[in-house]
Amino acid sequence: MANKRRLKKNIHAICGDIASECAVTAAYIQGSDEKRLSEAIVKTAALLSDSMERLSISFDHTPKDFENKAEYNKARRSYYRKAYKAFSESFEKEVLEILHELNSSLPKKN
Repeated sequence: MANKRRLKKNIHAICGDIASECAVTAAYIQGSDEKRLSEAIVKTAALLSDSMERLSISFDHTPKDFENKAEYNKARRSYYRKAYKAFSESFEKEVLEILHELNSSLPKKN
C-alpha cells in the first residue's frame, strides 16, 4: 500500500487524464456525442472530489485501547488494508463506468 500523498496524486492524474480525453474527443472527433462526454467530465470531477473525501480516513483507536503496541499495530494495519481495498475496488468500478461512457459516445464505424 502506498501512502496517502502518492494515492492522491495518482487519483488526480487518473481523473485529469479521463477528463482531458473526454474534452479532446468532444473537440476533435466528428460525430461524437458531446452531451455524454460533458456528462462524463462532470462524473469524473465528482469522482475526484468524492475520492479525496473518502481517502482521508483515520484509525479511531489509540494504543491505550490495546494490551500492547504490537496488537495496536496489527489492528491498525488490518483496518487500513481493508479500507484501502474497498476504496480501490469502488474507485476502479467508477472509472470503468466513466470509460465505458466515453467509449460509447464515439461514433460507430461503418
